[in-house]
Amino acid sequence: MAGPSTVWPALRWVLSLALTLGVAIVVAGPPATAASAELTAKLLGALEAAESEEEGRKIVEPHLGDLKLLSSLVVEKVVLRQWWDLARVIVAKSHEQKADLSFAVRKAVRTLKEEADELLRTLNPKYGQAQQVAPAFQWAQNDTCIFLTVKFTVRWNAPGALEVTEPAVHMSGNTFNFTGLGKHSNNKYKYVLALSLFDNIAPVVSVWSTASVGKVGATLRKKWARKWPRLLANKKMKIGNMHVWMEQQDKLDSTLGGMATVSNSPVTCGAVEKLYCLATDTCKKAANCSQCPGKTVALESLNMCTGMPTEKASLSFKDADMDEHELGGPIAITKARNEFDIDHYAVYWGKDERAKMEPAEAFGGVSALIGEAVPTGSDTEVHLKSNTKVPEQATHMLVFSRNAYGEYPTPGHVIVRDAYLPREKPKSLTFVDEDGEKAEVSGTVTVGRASEEKTIEEYALHWGRSATRKLSSSSFIRDMPKETSHDGTSTYYISRSTKIPDGASHLLVFSKNEHGEHHSPASVKIADNVKPCLSSADDDCPQGVSPKGSTPEVFSVSRAKSESSVTNYVLYFGRQACDNANGQSGAKNGHITDLPIDGATDYELPSDVNVPDGTTHVLAFSKNSYGESENCVSSDFVQPAKAEL
Repeated sequence: MAGPSTVWPALRWVLSLALTLGVAIVVAGPPATAASAELTAKLLGALEAAESEEEGRKIVEPHLGDLKLLSSLVVEKVVLRQWWDLARVIVAKSHEQKADLSFAVRKAVRTLKEEADELLRTLNPKYGQAQQVAPAFQWAQNDTCIFLTVKFTVRWNAPGALEVTEPAVHMSGNTFNFTGLGKHSNNKYKYVLALSLFDNIAPVVSVWSTASVGKVGATLRKKWARKWPRLLANKKMKIGNMHVWMEQQDKLDSTLGGMATVSNSPVTCGAVEKLYCLATDTCKKAANCSQCPGKTVALESLNMCTGMPTEKASLSFKDADMDEHELGGPIAITKARNEFDIDHYAVYWGKDERAKMEPAEAFGGVSALIGEAVPTGSDTEVHLKSNTKVPEQATHMLVFSRNAYGEYPTPGHVIVRDAYLPREKPKSLTFVDEDGEKAEVSGTVTVGRASEEKTIEEYALHWGRSATRKLSSSSFIRDMPKETSHDGTSTYYISRSTKIPDGASHLLVFSKNEHGEHHSPASVKIADNVKPCLSSADDDCPQGVSPKGSTPEVFSVSRAKSESSVTNYVLYFGRQACDNANGQSGAKNGHITDLPIDGATDYELPSDVNVPDGTTHVLAFSKNSYGESENCVSSDFVQPAKAEL
């Protein structure tokens, strides 16, 4: 390490170089390309062995013509050897060549500065000796956890170390211990926090981690969900830098609503050489555990009066296996309100809501036990393997609270319900679009029902993006009862003007029950049937209508360019021309006739025709089985002269 006489000149030059780079590097080019590993190793070894800056210059000089090929490690080595003139030459050439050396130079500058700062700290004769201090901390609680935030300072509102090295946390029983080494104001500190808590915690499910800068956070899971009266076991003990975390506590108070604050714990009772009675929340002498309801056995190693469990858990189960006569999935156990005296939750097959199945009734003499779970302070589960056969006489699952003294006699229970999907899919699905509008459908959906419907409750109709797959979202149309028509079929009418969703190409129907849908559907491809002449420029629009020759009572329709989608031309009296009706049928003033395309397209008005008042035109529309066009062609109408008597 450099001596004090050289530190300040060197440090001033380092800071000057950093400032120069800070301005110049804005316009620097792309990062330098790394030299080969072999060349880099050779240069670094030569620079390390060089005895003077002049020797270093001779080593580097052949490579100054293209700094983009020079490894950043070589540049760092030059700066760290404090060869300032050579370093300036390299930086100046990097600007000329637009080679960005900022990272390498800044890294070396930072290293030198840290070494110089450390040298200055050693001027303090006590610097090498870390002062042991108790850090400031805040705490809050909800019904299940204690929350701690430890700050690396002796007072909460004072500045402190930004980080610590060798952080260590130890949690067991009712203790929380934290240690860590930090630096602040040219001093080293060893932060030590040792807490003896009011009650026991569950270390396995408690966690800690670095929080924001300069802090460590911890979440301590209470062994038993209760509201503590205080954080520390000894209510007379005062820690000057301990604070209630008010901001956090205000958010957590809702979880403590209606929960009474306990007065004692196994920890506080043990401190006065007594045992804790849960039922009465009191401390008793060992000889007096007989007066603790349900807990008459003295267990002095845990400072508790104990006995068989006094509370039961509950459970729920939803079969995820989906095969008939087989079960599988998590059995969810809702923990007992208090778990002080519970070592295990044992789950069994039951022949009713209270009695376990006997071994002979289960699996040929094998135990009816399904599985066990250890209390964790929160809800837990036992997993039932998929494809598990259901014992023939099993009607329930039961959960018993258990410890070394026995089981709580009344179990939690749930009825066994075998979930399975329909065995068969629908035979078929038919649908013909009757709507006539583009991208819209309507008509009757008819389901060819499955031949065996014992496991089917209804049929589910969906939009499909293929013959087997539903649309990704919003595919469901409706559920269809198994029988909706007098002929025993299942049908549903899709109302007019129903939009076809983007991406939909099929209709799908699945057999369904309360547990889900059969994996395979029946399907039909959507044929979007449309009426002709959707646009006035389409080839299936009539090209015109006009009086034939000089006979005003005879009209001739000029056929469409393409009649493949046309079955008829329809003539109407009109109250205005098609051009003035915006292509809509609102111009109609009464039907005249339909002209099939396979016949004549001339039509003579009967002599006794009743022409509606307001008629000014004759209109012609094209038509097919899906509807009549909204677009038309027109001709002026001249009232035929009536024959004189």
